[in-house]
Order: sequence, then structure tokens, then C-alpha cells
Amino acid sequence: MIIDYDVHHGNGIQDIFYTDPRVLYFSVHQAPFYPGTGYSEERGEGAGLGTTINVPLPATVGYEIYEPVFRQVMSHAADRFNPQLILVSAGFDAHWNDPLGQMNLSTAGFAQLTKMIIDLAQMLCNGRLVMVQEGGYNLDVMGACVATCINLLLGDDAAVDSLGAGPNAEKEFHLNAEVLVAELRRIHKLTGYRMRNAPKPDIERLRREMKGPDA
Repeated sequence: MIIDYDVHHGNGIQDIFYTDPRVLYFSVHQAPFYPGTGYSEERGEGAGLGTTINVPLPATVGYEIYEPVFRQVMSHAADRFNPQLILVSAGFDAHWNDPLGQMNLSTAGFAQLTKMIIDLAQMLCNGRLVMVQEGGYNLDVMGACVATCINLLLGDDAAVDSLGAGPNAEKEFHLNAEVLVAELRRIHKLTGYRMRNAPKPDIERLRREMKGPDA
């Protein structure tokens, strides 16, 4: 499985594995943006249909959207695919202080997303994880994000961050995370899918809560 959180869509990676059912490619990226590919309907072809998952997001989006997409779409798709190895295209140009990208992730936000991937690798493929440095056009941001990833891989969850959260950008829209996630799950046939290791609901507790304390 390849997880790509570079701000640009990985059109080359997608082209290589577009018809290959052995590789699940998940990309979250700014759109519209260069290279102009990575639409949600691009899902693979032939035997590889369904093994490409694209999540194009508008500029200024931050962790408040990335987190539910990773938790409810990427993680569930990975669990269903059951990879033997996870590769990460670790581009940090979706950082709010990158001069080229226009997204609003912070170093701490990247750390949380990376931690989710590390946990997923531990759960699905015995920790087999490779992170490959990709984009990023601010050297201070790059250094902080890379150092944070190394810390996480070594078991330390401290983010190396002197830049903090990004400014509250004026948005011309409101992106509803629940609607976005539901639509992505519909497109990729994840509606109703539960991760194999997800905790089972406590039915008796739920019944007691529904009946009230006097039941």
C-alpha cells in the first residue's frame, strides 16, 4: 500500500499501479492544482479497479478535514486491503508555511497523520513501513517535519515545531467533513465497513442508556 500526503497528486505513482490489484494507492492532495489529475472518480482500471483512492481537497483545508479522511476512509480501506507493507510518499508541502502549496496543515497535524499510519502498519503488517521524503519548499518546515517523523518512528510522539498552527485563513466555503467522508466511503464501497480490530459496541450499555436511569 502507498499513502501519499504530498500536496500534489502522485500522477506517476498512479499511472504505474493503475491496473495492478496488488497495490492500493491512496492520495490526498490539493485540487485544483498541478498536475491536474487525481479526481475521486479515478479508481483504477481492469484488475486494478478499486485499488486507487483519490481525495482531492480545496486550498486552505487543514487537519480538521485530513483527520476524518485518514481515520474513516484511508484506515478502513487499508484494513480491507490488508497490505504486507506500507510506503509513505512523505511530502510536507501541504504545510501552512509552504510557499507553493496552499493547504493549512501544521507540523503537529502532520505528526498526528503520521502516527495514524505508524499505528496502522503495526496493526496490519507487523510494523513494516517505509517513509520516502518528497515535496516541500520551505527548508525550516521540511527539517521540522522530517525530524518529527524520525521521532515518531523511534517511539517519541514529540513534534519538532517552532512554527505552530497556521493563521485562520478566510474561507469562501465550508467543507462538511461528515458529508465528504460519507461520499468517499460510498464511492469506494466502504459504506458499512467496520475495521476488523474495531471494538465491538457494548449492546447492554447502549440499551441501558436508551432506557434511562429509572428503567
